[in-house]
Amino acid sequence: MTATATAVERQPLTKRQQEVYEFIWMFRETRGYCVSVREVAEFVGSPHNVTAAMCHLWPLKRKGWVTWEPGQSRTLRPVEVVND
Repeated sequence: MTATATAVERQPLTKRQQEVYEFIWMFRETRGYCVSVREVAEFVGSPHNVTAAMCHLWPLKRKGWVTWEPGQSRTLRPVEVVND
């Protein structure tokens, strides 16, 4: 299942949110599977702090840029844009 959103639904990102989003996107593109929350934590500079990663991920989800399945590993993925 692929998550989609229209461009109108998305809110703009801060510079740091854009960096995290691009990391999530490129990770999936280059490796062929979804990034883990721990890998996002490493990227943001807090390798042993999942809470730090979630502080970056929740705003991305609220703004419509990423999605994940609660309680399941490696389901964090960028939301594809559908132009209406």
